[in-house]
Amino acid sequence: MGRASHGCGVAARSAALPVLAILVSCQPGPQSTPTIPVADAKAVLGFLAAYGRRDLDGMMRYLEEDAVFRGTETTLSKAQIREFFQASFQKHPNLQVEVGPLKDVQGTLHASVKVQTNAIWTDTWIFELRNHRIRAYWLASGIR
Repeated sequence: MGRASHGCGVAARSAALPVLAILVSCQPGPQSTPTIPVADAKAVLGFLAAYGRRDLDGMMRYLEEDAVFRGTETTLSKAQIREFFQASFQKHPNLQVEVGPLKDVQGTLHASVKVQTNAIWTDTWIFELRNHRIRAYWLASGIR
């Protein structure tokens, strides 16, 4: 009787190990990445793609009406953002933009953006969204 009971215990523990392994593998680990909502990713990538095409109207479509750019020294309204990019496109007709993958970092989307004009610079652009549109954005370096 003691042996039968011991045999069932081993069998139960053996069966429990694969089930436990499956349950543990389904749990998010400490390094799991949050999922970015598709509509938010489309807004950010659409804005940056329009930037690369120098499509000012296209860029503005992805911004909320009260959207802002948060710069180091000042905050730009949507109208000022438009003016800035309009001047930038005139100044740099050969603008080229490369966008890296998006990352969700504490509720903001981060994109590594490489811009080539008469110089090349790379920075992380950080986007805050509302209703799948850009509410605010800024550069990780704080410089612009």
